Amino acid sequence: MKNLLGIRRIFYYPLKFDLKMKIATLFVIFSFFQLQAFTSYGQRTKVKLHLENEPLESVFEAIEAQTAYKFFYNLEDIDTGRRVTVRSDGKQLGTVLKEIFDHSGTDYKVVNEQIVLTVRRKRKTRLSIRYLQDMVRGTVSDEKGMPLFGVTVLVKGANIGTNTDENGYYQLSVREASTLIFSMVGFESKEVAMNGRDEIDVVLTEENTRLDEVVVTGYNTIKKEHVASSVSEMNMDRAVYRPIFKLEEAFSGTLPGVTMQQSSNLPGSVPGNIAIRGISTLQNGSPLVIVDGMEQSLTDIDPNQVKSISVLKDAASASLYGSRGANGVIIIETKRGVTDQFKVDIHSWTAISDPIDLPEFVGSADYMRLNNEARTMQGQSPLFTEEQIGLADRGEYTDRDWLDEVMERRPLSHNTSASISGGGGVGTFNLMLGYITDKGLNNSEGSEKFSARFNTNINIADKFVLMADFYAHRLQVDRLMVNNDGHGLYRDAWKMNPTQDIFYDSDLPEHYVLYNNLNPVAAINHGGMRNNMYDRSTINLRPTYYINESLSLNGNVSYMINKSAWKEKRSTFKFFDGDGKPAATWANSVNAEQGVSVSQITARANLNYEKKFRQQRDKMYFIAGSEIMTYNYTDYREVSKASFFGKLNYSFDNRYILEMTGRTDGSSKFAPGHRWGFFPSAALAWNVHHEKFLSGLKDKGVINNLKFRLSYGLIGNENVDPYLWQEVVNEWGWTLRVPNPNFTWEKQKQGNIGLDLTVLNNRLNLTAELYSKHSYDLIYSRVTVPPLTGSDRLEAAVNIGEVENKGWEVSARWSDRSGDFSYSIGGMLFDNKNKVLKAGYSKSDSLIFKDDPDKIWYRGIAIDNYYGYESNGYFQTREDVDATEAKLPNTIPGDIRYIDQNGDGIINDLDKVDLGDPFPHLNYSVTLDLRYRRWDLSMLGQGVGRRLGRLNGLEGYPVLMDNRDNNLGTPRTYYMNNRWTPDHPDSRFPRVWTGSSPNAVLSDVWLSNAAYFRIKTLQVGYTIPKIGKNINNFRLYLNAQDAFTFTRWEGLDPERDGGNGGYPRMATYSIGLRFTIL
Repeated sequence: MKNLLGIRRIFYYPLKFDLKMKIATLFVIFSFFQLQAFTSYGQRTKVKLHLENEPLESVFEAIEAQTAYKFFYNLEDIDTGRRVTVRSDGKQLGTVLKEIFDHSGTDYKVVNEQIVLTVRRKRKTRLSIRYLQDMVRGTVSDEKGMPLFGVTVLVKGANIGTNTDENGYYQLSVREASTLIFSMVGFESKEVAMNGRDEIDVVLTEENTRLDEVVVTGYNTIKKEHVASSVSEMNMDRAVYRPIFKLEEAFSGTLPGVTMQQSSNLPGSVPGNIAIRGISTLQNGSPLVIVDGMEQSLTDIDPNQVKSISVLKDAASASLYGSRGANGVIIIETKRGVTDQFKVDIHSWTAISDPIDLPEFVGSADYMRLNNEARTMQGQSPLFTEEQIGLADRGEYTDRDWLDEVMERRPLSHNTSASISGGGGVGTFNLMLGYITDKGLNNSEGSEKFSARFNTNINIADKFVLMADFYAHRLQVDRLMVNNDGHGLYRDAWKMNPTQDIFYDSDLPEHYVLYNNLNPVAAINHGGMRNNMYDRSTINLRPTYYINESLSLNGNVSYMINKSAWKEKRSTFKFFDGDGKPAATWANSVNAEQGVSVSQITARANLNYEKKFRQQRDKMYFIAGSEIMTYNYTDYREVSKASFFGKLNYSFDNRYILEMTGRTDGSSKFAPGHRWGFFPSAALAWNVHHEKFLSGLKDKGVINNLKFRLSYGLIGNENVDPYLWQEVVNEWGWTLRVPNPNFTWEKQKQGNIGLDLTVLNNRLNLTAELYSKHSYDLIYSRVTVPPLTGSDRLEAAVNIGEVENKGWEVSARWSDRSGDFSYSIGGMLFDNKNKVLKAGYSKSDSLIFKDDPDKIWYRGIAIDNYYGYESNGYFQTREDVDATEAKLPNTIPGDIRYIDQNGDGIINDLDKVDLGDPFPHLNYSVTLDLRYRRWDLSMLGQGVGRRLGRLNGLEGYPVLMDNRDNNLGTPRTYYMNNRWTPDHPDSRFPRVWTGSSPNAVLSDVWLSNAAYFRIKTLQVGYTIPKIGKNINNFRLYLNAQDAFTFTRWEGLDPERDGGNGGYPRMATYSIGLRFTIL
């Protein structure tokens, strides 16, 4: 009892009001069925008590010991020392309570299993009640009678608000004749007029699978129940209420059909590539991103400023964007102010990062043995003596981990964002400020970003509203000159070996040792710095004139400009050899450049028509308009586009939905006569749950929503460089690129079938989809053409290919609550199969990518498939090598035996075959959300069931080769333990080598299973509904991101292939807080 009293004291400590106000501070009334439930339970509950002249506290303890009830009261108001006598040989609990409190001045009410005691209120005249009508209190519960914790209670039209506590209780000072607004995520908001009452109990209804919500599908919003195309919405709580540096990270494992392969945690870089429903082009395959109606980049957006994210995945939804929507469309709405609600939102977190998936290098002794082993097998003299190896074994020789020397293993990052919003009769505003620092893996590097967004809604006239938005950010990225691409420093560290020292053993200051002009530590301290600056500014004006209640005229004029600049500086630094003689000099260097500036102007005008028909049973949405866009670059490039579009959405009796879209686009990127394209689409949907034959199941809550969807459409793609159709001539007058007068759009036909199902009183939600995409007239910009006189290399940009993508998506979520405990479990699984239908001028042609000869494109396989040699074990002896005709030059025992596919006795490009698909398959994720009173726990796990990864380069081969003076890097212990030797002829990998090797080409030996499961996010939080008068929803949380990975991948990070070393993946551990000031 004492512990419970202590807790109660926190929750019910008296406020600083006069005595009359104190009398009115406790919650007392619940809905009728709750009281009925107590009556029933109380009639069944009997107690046996024999207490003579005992204090009330002892009576409470005796009742709590015999029943499931607990007493709650204000210690200042209830005299627990008052002595009473209770005799009961099995009386009903209600009778006992009545005997105790009937003449005591104390009232009691039972809420679920809680007996709430309050001071009995005296009757007042009507005049006195009106006089005290400045305090309102009550409880908020759900439809099951369970109290709701954390409900926001606001006074409409005033800057006053509070939140309910664990028992659903609230208390608020208000003006007379006020209206209260009750809102909570997952429940429908409710407005309640006070009408002279000082106690108001409210029951909130759970949202009916959000069918009444609107979805942003293009240039307008449509009720979710009326959507027939494939549109997915991101759970914003999961996406942005966790520490993420860039918005791209929010797409990992959160939306079916959307993959985000994270390639880097490098500060100031794009973290990865987003693909929607597979790869459909050889050009830029990134989806179109629309922010508040204008095209932008995901990397520019502060996650704290985002209100909603929708993804348009099929042609019926994306075709409104025509030639820009072939790779899918991501629509983002940022936060705006609310009328009569001034508030300040703060979110701040601090994170510490830890590099994961780092290589475990061999030590000096093993390195020496491996080096000697490789040289001996290649007929060279050993480099290290047995004496040196012995010293290394005893720890008396240099043993250096160069990656460890150049890394700060625990870099700190910080983010703070603030939002100041409000509004009145003139309009609303929201000023959002953001600041984020992301430190790199050494003290010199990192990024720093400032951003500001000012969104306004201005009521210019009775029917005229202007949305005027302004945005600007500055990103500064500081990198070492040796590390300009973010990876050079770490590649150089990989090239070093553990026997090499940083300094000579001498008295000279900073007497660095140079190895082939390399010393990564010297590069940090004296290699110079490069400072990169990126600025972006946007102005976005969206006027709307409401002609009548159904028809409006909308406009959008936006301007965006990107500017970049860089400067680098390095002071002169001299190196000396071991004898103190000058050896090399890094010369003084100062450079700066104003980078390419890009500006974008967009102007759009459209009519929106929205009206209900047939006694409100039908509803029509219609939009029609036009758009022009221009892009200007400081390198004299310019692109212009023009478009005309229209879309009709008709809902008949809320059961049958029809969508029809058409868009005509023109682009200067294509040859004259081929610049215009028309892209139509259509979609149908059937809301089966509104049919009479399901009314019985619907009334019982068995089926809440059942919808079938079908769509088909044509969409274009113009994500190519400008001027590809034109001729290119070098300075000597030789033609390098042949003009193509037939150069035109890539096109894509898409079909989609979908099912949306909600059952069991909205607890289980299921969505399933099948789709097919046929892309044709695909562009490859480097097709070889027959040579002309005077030129030995000719290329052309040609519409040359066809690709098919077929896939499926399934997602499900179960949500429920029991008392103060609520939970949600979700998951999704999706896959895509990509197949090339045509790869040249005819369907029998094949195409090897010039920029990556290890990938091929031909009929029957997927885009980007690995293209290399198939192996058949390793050569075991010199005799085995000599007896084999088909082999690569310089083959020796321990090298890979490649299969001579055509039997011509030669291993060459004609023997290369398709080795597999690198794209991730069977993508899945699982989510878990738990909430108990003020505590919450969430988890997001994301994985790939099948992916073929490549071990390559410095990161992949058993011994890293440099070719410069046989300067070897350091091999990983995993490869050392799995290499071929005469004693281990069946090992996983071939022999070790120095210099060049016939093993260093793509073959199936270097492909490995890269499936994985990763705990993307694990977060625990605690929320305090109200602190003092003004601070609301104060939440403190701890978060771990990318902390655990389960995989059989033989490389480092299963999301990216092994390469030449680089910036490692980071696990991030953070502590954060967010709160609102009203």
